[in-house]
Amino acid sequence: MVLRLSKGSLKALPAMRVGVIYRKIAVTPAGPAGGGDVFTLYLLRALKELGHEVTLATAAPTDWDAIERSWGWAPRPDLEMRSEIVELDRLRLCRQFLPSPCIELLKRKCDLTFNAYGWPHNLLWDVDFSYMHTPLTKDDLLAKYGHPFTRLYFRACFGALRSIIPKLKTMILTNSEFSRSIIRETLGAPKIKILHPPIDTSLHRPLVNQELRNDWVISVGRFAPEKRFELVASVASLVPEGIFHIVGSTPLGRLSQAIIKSVQKEASELGVKGRVKLHIDAPFSKRLEILALSKVYLHLRPDEYFGMTLVEAMSAGLVPIVPAAGGPSEIVPSAEFTYKTLEEAAEKVRYWLREWAPDVARELSEHADRFGYDRFKRELDSLIRSASA
Repeated sequence: MVLRLSKGSLKALPAMRVGVIYRKIAVTPAGPAGGGDVFTLYLLRALKELGHEVTLATAAPTDWDAIERSWGWAPRPDLEMRSEIVELDRLRLCRQFLPSPCIELLKRKCDLTFNAYGWPHNLLWDVDFSYMHTPLTKDDLLAKYGHPFTRLYFRACFGALRSIIPKLKTMILTNSEFSRSIIRETLGAPKIKILHPPIDTSLHRPLVNQELRNDWVISVGRFAPEKRFELVASVASLVPEGIFHIVGSTPLGRLSQAIIKSVQKEASELGVKGRVKLHIDAPFSKRLEILALSKVYLHLRPDEYFGMTLVEAMSAGLVPIVPAAGGPSEIVPSAEFTYKTLEEAAEKVRYWLREWAPDVARELSEHADRFGYDRFKRELDSLIRSASA
């Protein structure tokens, strides 16, 4: 069934031409690959439902048919343009300093421009809004970009941005207080607004009515190094009664496959291979099926910026167990759902496998609603009204 986009109950603004910039909407057999891709698609949907004309500028074509096959709908823009957002690689980094001609054209032709790509140097484009999903700390820069030239590039870029930011019209948006603190540390930006990502809780909320559940624990995300899925086996070894499901996509090709092998090896060495189930590029319907039968959602990345799948799991009635740091610790209702060590995580998983109950599930689902898509659309509308006033 194709979603019918509607303007909803909000009083409509006069139609505006809004330009959205994103590097590439990646799609795997499981659907959109990452949080940034999902965010951009729901941003397009919200803008269309608010009655605006949307132009999307990306560095590569979007497979709209694949998105529609996965989700049943696809928020196709009114117009698409090819941008010159360049991959971060050696000397080509220098080109990031130069605004793409496509982006300059977008700024001239649109009433408002929204950068959903969000890398710090993209602030030099000076569009109306720039959403920073994954701001890099100083330690991240040293760890992730070890090549001397690359480190020199970022040092120069961040230095330039610190002096330029006060003069830019761009409103910097981000997903959590954790992310905002990083941006302030690295860029010195004084005004940063938190706009939580849109979570389509309407898709997950009905699952809360599933009251007969198994002693299942689920983790969801990309098979990427930062997700730390290899630690699932460690927790499973401390929770003998639990079955652990990892539902992961493979947008990184060989690297994703290497991580899958690492997870399997760790599970085998710890003697929990039969209790760690991998669902690789599973369709969205399969993820919903596992969520409906699970009691606990286990999040393992300690420096996650937000945690979209975490909110989805809570909406479905799962108890979240997350690190006591980063964005997820801001999302959960209280510190009782956080941990500092894997042993503590295992202890809390065991507790909630025993104590999970329908009334707890409903409370968590209601808490998740504060991060829902309708809230995002209202806040986005308010931002657009303020910028166009």
